[in-house]
Amino acid sequence: MNEQINVALFGRAGYGKSSIANMLVQRDIYDNNNTFVINDGVRGEPINIYGYVTESYRVFDTVGLGEPPSHPTSHEEAVKKIRNYFSECQVPLNYIFYVHRKGRITEEDIKMFKIFKEIFEWGINKFIIIITHTNPEWVRKPENSNLIRRHFGNYPIIPVDFPFTEEEDEFDTAIRQRNKRAQSLQRLENELSELSYSGVEQEVLSSAQIFEKKVSRVVRVLPIAGSAYQLIASGVYYKLEKPNNAKERLKEGVFRVAIDSMCVVVVAVASLCAKIMRK
Repeated sequence: MNEQINVALFGRAGYGKSSIANMLVQRDIYDNNNTFVINDGVRGEPINIYGYVTESYRVFDTVGLGEPPSHPTSHEEAVKKIRNYFSECQVPLNYIFYVHRKGRITEEDIKMFKIFKEIFEWGINKFIIIITHTNPEWVRKPENSNLIRRHFGNYPIIPVDFPFTEEEDEFDTAIRQRNKRAQSLQRLENELSELSYSGVEQEVLSSAQIFEKKVSRVVRVLPIAGSAYQLIASGVYYKLEKPNNAKERLKEGVFRVAIDSMCVVVVAVASLCAKIMRK
């Protein structure tokens, strides 16, 4: 893994996202002063995205997700904030981790995965399911792997185990846990290297642009106005550095202009025929 790898992590609070992020950028987890704060799933964290860059990795950790309905940031706002962030930064992500803790899959977990897919629908071919607090043997069991795929889809599954060492732990225990973290990190990097996903830059649309695209589906059927709308939108997307969307709108606009022109010709011919027949 020689080139810089861009990774985004998503999942419920307390499932191990920040531990994975720290292992990637620090190569270990410390008692304190970690790059990414480890909060053990404490409620009330606002929706935010933290990034850190090393020679090998650029890591983005999304925090404050999986909160109860009373949380000040709704799921809709979370989707909007995260989508807008990646729309603006335009980072070519190699891997998008969905992090789940070993154990049963609840209704809240299923809802969270749906939100994950909604946010990162543009990068579905980069999805990796990371199962924390476990080992390869657990994931290989058909009853476990089938359960994960049934609820989360047929994506690569990578188990990791990064146990946190407490200050009061004995020296031998601390050494064993450190070795376990190092071995688990090595397995993770080996599997990512085998997958070798390229960091192709995606055109991520902001929430406002997603809404505009829905509006365009209604407006485009209007004669002349629909054509003009698509052509103007094409120019705007070129200016926003969204060339694929710009080309899509340009094609739509040109097609609609052709349809409008044909309609004008048909109306003109019909009008001429009507005049001739009246004579």
